[in-house]
Amino acid sequence: MTLHVIAVYHNTESRFLPYEPGHALTQVISYWRRLPAFAKAERTASWIYGLFNVDLDQLQTCRETLSGEADFLIACTYRLLRLRSMSTGDVIAITANERTTWLACEFGGWRRIDPPNNITGEPFTAGTIHQHLRRDRRA
Repeated sequence: MTLHVIAVYHNTESRFLPYEPGHALTQVISYWRRLPAFAKAERTASWIYGLFNVDLDQLQTCRETLSGEADFLIACTYRLLRLRSMSTGDVIAITANERTTWLACEFGGWRRIDPPNNITGEPFTAGTIHQHLRRDRRA
């Protein structure tokens, strides 16, 4: 098993349309997960897309397994942060063995892209959670 760091970026310029170089992306969450070393980036991206779009009731039924519980908890966190569903134009970065693969969500799958240059947001940390909680208290 190899540690994979998965970062999700919402496209703030072109929701529901394909990502184009230069589009503004905001990192909304990152997730560390041990996966097989041979895990394909596109398959990992599809799995993450599913977690952040599927009804939580479906994930609830798989909680008795270690990976099922981890999936359920990250999907719950995503929703508790009030993040919108992933859609065409959003981007996922998957880092394993010091190599990052960037993938743009397309209408029918994933397209490998060069590293984007218009990125904001921060990795998922205790600090970013505290910021979300403070913002929610003010709202």
